[in-house]
Amino acid sequence: MARVNAAAANGWGRSAALRLSLLALSAGAVTAAASGCSAPASNVAADPVAAVRNAASDSAKIHSAKVATSVTMSVGGASRQFTGSGEFDFDHQVGAILLQTPQSQTPLDEIITPSTLYLRLSGGDTKWKMVDATRLPDGDLISAGYTSPVLDFALLRGVNSDAVHYVGQETVRDTKVTHYTGTLDLTASANEAQSPIKDELLAASHAFSNKSVPFDAYVDSAGEVRRVVAHFAFPAEAPQKGEVEIAATTDLFDFDQPVTVSTPSAAQLAVASPSASATHRRS
Repeated sequence: MARVNAAAANGWGRSAALRLSLLALSAGAVTAAASGCSAPASNVAADPVAAVRNAASDSAKIHSAKVATSVTMSVGGASRQFTGSGEFDFDHQVGAILLQTPQSQTPLDEIITPSTLYLRLSGGDTKWKMVDATRLPDGDLISAGYTSPVLDFALLRGVNSDAVHYVGQETVRDTKVTHYTGTLDLTASANEAQSPIKDELLAASHAFSNKSVPFDAYVDSAGEVRRVVAHFAFPAEAPQKGEVEIAATTDLFDFDQPVTVSTPSAAQLAVASPSASATHRRS
C-alpha cells in the first residue's frame, strides 16, 4: 500500500488514514504509482425488520442502477467529505465511480468488484492502481471512499431483530419511499453473506469500534432500496482523543437501464496482472 502523504495524515492520525485507503492512496500517491408525501410510498410493514431484510434481498435482484455516494469523516471537530457518482452492474458485481476527494481537485476514477478495487486520477492516461479489497483492514466497506451498494444490501441482512422502526413516508430523488431506522450487526450481516463479501464484513467487524451499526433505509413501493445511510466509527490515534466518525450514504436510481463497466486490462495496470480484462454491458 502506498504511504500516506503528509497532507492526508496531518490532523487525522495514521490510524484514520490507514483505515481509509483513499487517504493512503491519495491523489499524489496514485499519480506516483502510475421530505414527506401525501400518498404512502408503500404499505408500511407490520414487521419493520422483515421489511428491511426483504428489501435487501429484493434489491440484490436489481440488474443495474446509477448511484450517488457521500462519505463524511469527522474527528476532532473537523470534517472531510468524499462524494461520488457512477453506475453498477449487479449481474456481474462490478461498478464504476467518479470520486471527488478532499485532498485534490482532480477526481479519481474507481472500479470496484467484490474482491478488487482499481483507481487512478481521472481525465488522463494514468495507469490503474490495483488493490486487493479482501486485504484492506475494513474489507473495503468504506476504503474506496464510499460503500458499494453490493455491501449495503449485505449489511441490511444483519438488522437487529428488536431495533428497527418505521419513521415515515419521504421522497428520495423524486421517488416516494418508506423510511426505516435501526441498528444492524456486522457479524450477523457477514453470517448471511457468502465469500468474499462474508470475509470483508468480518474484517469490518474487527476494524470498527462497534459491531452494532446505526442505519437508515429508504424503501420504494416495489420493496427495493433507494437510499442507505450507515454510521461507522473507529478510535482516533493519539494524540487525538475520541473516535473517527463516518457517515456513508448511498443513493440508487435509474434501475435496470443500460450500463457499461469495464475492468482494466493488464496493460493498463501500474503493475501487470495476469487477470484478463472484462467488459460488462447491460442492455
